[in-house]
Amino acid sequence: MGINHVALLASQWEGGITPGTMVAGLPAIVRSLLTLQWAGVSRVVIVAGEFQTAIEKLVAKRVFTLKVEYAQSSGDLPVVSGDALYRREILATDLQRGELSSGALFVRYDSRAAVKKARDLLWRELRKPIENDGVVAYFLGRPVSRLFSRFLINTPLTPNHVTMLSFIAALIGALFVAWPATVLLGAGLYWLSFVFDCVDGEIARLKFMGSILGQWLDTIADDMATTFFSLGLSWALFTLTGSAFYLILGGVSAGLYFLCSLLVYRVLHRIGVIDTAQYPYFFMGEGGAASKEKGLFTYFAYLFRRDVILFLHLIFAIFGLYHAMFWLQVGLNLGMNAITLLDQGYRLITGRWPRGPVST
Repeated sequence: MGINHVALLASQWEGGITPGTMVAGLPAIVRSLLTLQWAGVSRVVIVAGEFQTAIEKLVAKRVFTLKVEYAQSSGDLPVVSGDALYRREILATDLQRGELSSGALFVRYDSRAAVKKARDLLWRELRKPIENDGVVAYFLGRPVSRLFSRFLINTPLTPNHVTMLSFIAALIGALFVAWPATVLLGAGLYWLSFVFDCVDGEIARLKFMGSILGQWLDTIADDMATTFFSLGLSWALFTLTGSAFYLILGGVSAGLYFLCSLLVYRVLHRIGVIDTAQYPYFFMGEGGAASKEKGLFTYFAYLFRRDVILFLHLIFAIFGLYHAMFWLQVGLNLGMNAITLLDQGYRLITGRWPRGPVST
């Protein structure tokens, strides 16, 4: 039988560390509570001692789904240390199994050096494997995004605020791209929007602020950014050449891209996922491009990831290859339109629509 109720020992703090010591954007005691909440605990009895008043003030600033109580002793409840960082996946497994192990303990906050170690471990654990992140994001995007995340983690900005900053940067980038004289600035802002697109997820994971709304906001903002950037490029080529061909083709491809995004959203909502990388194209398997089991089409899809496309746009802009930028984006838009319609057509004919959450 699993463990749902625990006692959090928070009456003894050493080395000048207090319940309010900040650990990657959260007070130490709040991080402990959120870790337990994430791991599936529904009730926590805090043994706070002389720190109860301070802890109550810290707890009052955050909304928890678990029930928080205070007591002078742990009673018969399993005890978890409040002055420590836990490996939340191992802790969740232990709680489900009904037995707490020492393997879940990451770092005990008994000195300033220990707190620094805990912060470094949290930042290190954020790094995704290269096969999940993509080569460009792994080597060029994430190192920059973490600089922003480290600066923003201790501010009141939420992941949704950062998502909107990302979208605004992309929108302004699309406006600059529309004019040949400022295409490079626009491409740079578009790349910056991708960096902020990494930041919102990093802050959400570190501060336990992930939400369904936030994930949908992130997904839709990305696709709208692609649509507006496509329109900006179309206008730039029209301005350069005077040919309405570019304006019409670019506008049609952008519109089709957004319409196909709506078809993708419908399927994602049906199967209970939000990340478009998990769209289960019939030729990729249930997990889509994010599946752990990689096939030929999955690896091929890496060439068309957003990080790669944005990086190519930046390189093309540096060398003034505006036509290359246009055809790259139009090709991407029409290609996504083609494979989405192919997948939807296949499912309409066969009736093989995905059901339930996909496995990744």
